[in-house]
Amino acid sequence: MKKLILMLSLVAGTFVTSQAQVKLPAGTEDILKNFITPPKIGDVGKTSTAIVDMLSSKLGGLASTQKKSALDAVTGFLNSKSKFLDLAKTSPADYLKKFNPLQSGLFSKLKTILGAAKFANFLNLKPTKNIATNVLSNLFF
Repeated sequence: MKKLILMLSLVAGTFVTSQAQVKLPAGTEDILKNFITPPKIGDVGKTSTAIVDMLSSKLGGLASTQKKSALDAVTGFLNSKSKFLDLAKTSPADYLKKFNPLQSGLFSKLKTILGAAKFANFLNLKPTKNIATNVLSNLFF
């Protein structure tokens, strides 16, 4: 009898443990439902320069100090992002935990560098999906 109860307890415990490992934190399902796989970065220097050049042309030009500061901010962001980019394939939730604060930091810097009006225009440049030919995808996904 004791063996039967012990066996049932072990089976029930295994079932509960395996179920607990499947559940995601509250709210994660919504975040992952709209998850867009980020683009590969490639050469960080070239990608950063292409991004800043695109921003300059789309935002009506940037002063040389703005370009340099934006280039430094974008390069730092992409270097950091490249260290955990593989998580997007293996664990999107973990990727987003690292990406979101990093992106917030970049956007805060860009708002200071570009000014409020140009930063608002920058946010309007967000692609709706990861488009390989749009280097700005690197900043948003």
